[in-house]
Amino acid sequence: MDKYLLKNGNIVTGSAIKNGSVLVENGSIADIFYEQESLSGIDAKAVDCTGKYVGPGFVDIHVHGGRGNDFGSAEPEAVLDGIHYHLENGTTSIAPACISISFEQMDRAVLTLKQIEQKCRATILGFHVEGVYLSPVYRGGHLLGNLKEPDPKDYMPLIERHADFITEWTLAPELSGGIELVRQCTKNDIVTSVGNSDASYDVLMEAIDEGMEHSTHFACVMGGLRFEALGDSTGKGFAPGVFETVLLDDRLTTEVIADGYHLHPGIIKLAVKCKGYDRVCIVTDAMMGVGLPGGEYVIGGQDCVVKNGIAIIKNRPDVIASSVTPMIDMLRFVVERCDVPLNKAWMMASQVPARVVRADGRKGSIEAGKDADILVMDGQLNIESVFARGVLQQL
Repeated sequence: MDKYLLKNGNIVTGSAIKNGSVLVENGSIADIFYEQESLSGIDAKAVDCTGKYVGPGFVDIHVHGGRGNDFGSAEPEAVLDGIHYHLENGTTSIAPACISISFEQMDRAVLTLKQIEQKCRATILGFHVEGVYLSPVYRGGHLLGNLKEPDPKDYMPLIERHADFITEWTLAPELSGGIELVRQCTKNDIVTSVGNSDASYDVLMEAIDEGMEHSTHFACVMGGLRFEALGDSTGKGFAPGVFETVLLDDRLTTEVIADGYHLHPGIIKLAVKCKGYDRVCIVTDAMMGVGLPGGEYVIGGQDCVVKNGIAIIKNRPDVIASSVTPMIDMLRFVVERCDVPLNKAWMMASQVPARVVRADGRKGSIEAGKDADILVMDGQLNIESVFARGVLQQL
């Protein structure tokens, strides 16, 4: 494995951007130098990063496909190609997600990821289960006929077989049996996330008390302010819904789809203002059409149309069918349109999502001892080099 010295770059960390050099050896970040005189005598391939940004590879914990390939598929080469599309766009660590499909299909999708894990150039962190336990009212792009209420007979076999490989489970905790699923996931160290939900404040607080830690695609298909009786009266008042409770409770992290179609910049600013940079992560939620021209594609058994950078469910034209935007473009959007400093936006696309799925011990930041997942970008945030576990990728 080649040894590299990334010299004289602007090293991006969550706290600052500072000139320095990064030594990559044996797939890891061996050292970081902020004094040029420290570089004498180092025997490594030099990469001149003068005027360039050097930061961590992106970590996408919610993504459904890429370059015409669906991550719910059991086709190894197709899934591998989809993951490598995202790697070429800076995502060095990924947690492929399913939309609501059968448990048999989920099992095959997980087995496929395990099969390709060793030959994948990016790091597969595990599998994100998005569905099938979602609110019919807030189902978004999920097929109504695929939604169910939580039943241990369905979900426990998947947990028992793959708990060590499931990074996250998105669910609506207000469903009958929803809180018990949160308990079982917590017991098996699977992160649970509220999503596609109309939970009340009390129900969501119970779920959080039982171990729920995250919220999926903030503001999207998420119940808001509730008009309901707050006491023994026919008169109604206002209570927090999922949207407000996510902002209120610091035990929950959240994620934003920063493609400019799912969320107005003001919503992203609101999430950051309320939660802080270190509790909001960027996810692509990208589907199979990302990286390809406009046209017709399928997601979760539904036809959708991709046109002008947005995917729409064909027979429900007001519903967005995931994004068709890679992480690098979302990073630019957050910096340019949401007034987020570059180092904080980069952190939201790397260190924060890594921490959400407990991978931050080896991923998500430029620190000695961590995997050498590194991006080199020019001043306009164009990717020039991608290192994945110390290997320079061909773009």
